[in-house]
Amino acid sequence: MPKEDIDGEPVSGKLSVVYEDDELLVINKPPFCVTHPTKSHQLDTLANYISYYWHDRGVSAKIRFINRLDRDTTGIVAIAKNKYVHHYVQNEMNSGKVRKVYHAFVHGKLPCEEGIIDAPIGQPYEDSIHRVVIDTGKPSVTRYKVLEEYKNASLVELILETGRTHQIRVHLQHLGNPIIGDPLYHGDDLAGDCLGMPHQALHARSLNLSLPRKSNLHVQAEYNSELIDLRKSLIDNK
Repeated sequence: MPKEDIDGEPVSGKLSVVYEDDELLVINKPPFCVTHPTKSHQLDTLANYISYYWHDRGVSAKIRFINRLDRDTTGIVAIAKNKYVHHYVQNEMNSGKVRKVYHAFVHGKLPCEEGIIDAPIGQPYEDSIHRVVIDTGKPSVTRYKVLEEYKNASLVELILETGRTHQIRVHLQHLGNPIIGDPLYHGDDLAGDCLGMPHQALHARSLNLSLPRKSNLHVQAEYNSELIDLRKSLIDNK
């Protein structure tokens, strides 16, 4: 592949590397971290920290994100190291061959131990950041499985069949089990009831994919300290 220069502004920052080879870099993203530069976040993003990390190690590559996470969502973010690998994995994703698993701590207990949330998601009005389940929305499907139940909460595993903006957060609120600590998609009766969580308790737990030179790669991101403390608190109050 042709040599490419790093296309981000290098800024030193904490970077938790889960996996790396000549084709791919996988990061466990912390909360309160934007994936790539925006108008209000130009030098404190994951792209800045990756640029510094690669520059420090003599890696010459453009930063090509395979997936992105909301600012306050933690967990797996994968970055391709060249255009071919990025295109290859995108094709795998479009063919349904990439498996992304999320974990969420939610309010209440779900109606079934396993289920499918099939509800269209759209914007209530143009340019709205907020998303809702609406008849005119795009088809959206999320599979869920309850991993643990507590007194008034649950730990749920989620797999996306589609990739709509805020899909997991919207679908869980629609089900009546909003994510703990979610400032945007909480139930009205749960506003402010974050159980000590400073960010939404949603975590991109694992990723299964194939690369041009490696098949069946499985990577997993551990919980950060806030999620560990939340789980311990929920177990102790069970």
